[in-house]
Amino acid sequence: MRDRQPTGRVLAVLAATASLAVMAGAGSSAHADTGSPDGAQAVQVNATAAAEIPCAKYLQKKHTYRTDPAGPSWQTYKTDKLGRPANAEIRIGAVDRDPKLGLCEAVVGEWGGPGHVGARMIPAGVRGAGHRANVVPVTKSADRILKAVERKTLRCNASYKIVTLGVTAQYKKNDNGVVPSGFSVYLEAKNRAIEFGSNSFLAFDNKEYTKAGERRLIDSLADQVEAMRC
Repeated sequence: MRDRQPTGRVLAVLAATASLAVMAGAGSSAHADTGSPDGAQAVQVNATAAAEIPCAKYLQKKHTYRTDPAGPSWQTYKTDKLGRPANAEIRIGAVDRDPKLGLCEAVVGEWGGPGHVGARMIPAGVRGAGHRANVVPVTKSADRILKAVERKTLRCNASYKIVTLGVTAQYKKNDNGVVPSGFSVYLEAKNRAIEFGSNSFLAFDNKEYTKAGERRLIDSLADQVEAMRC
């Protein structure tokens, strides 16, 4: 299948919107880790420099894009040795919904072939960035499960001061493709006032599940979130 490549205009829009999506709030400064051992060297990702996060199949290898950890919220996106999205994590203060910037999702969804859509590992509803480092091809079942994760994250955020959501994409060994074989998700909630913390974990394959199988996974997440007192 011929890859769908963004036009020059779309790339320009992506460059501008990626810098907005990667920001964790007004006043925060987004950075791309240069890969230096001490992490001291970093460059700011702004509307111009955001072109280094194109909507491309492979990004810079073993690279980290992050927002300022000193702020009330932060995001970190890591790529693997081939330059594919590997890990995404966000710590959420007060949620300010990110607008649906679906340009990269549409392109990435086509890479998975029929039955796949492009989805953000950290969902837009909790300000997950819309650039390629956070967008992967998923089945429609996996997309619905990630949407359930989004709903539960928002529920926990309404109950606690600090919520951390992390999503890891797995790829099959010796597979150079861009479609993850599965995901693992963890959700942690803490309340500074009462020093209480709890967490949940969910792992699932990037495949089409039966309705019953999909429901079991979502129910498992719901039970864990309820146990977290969210």
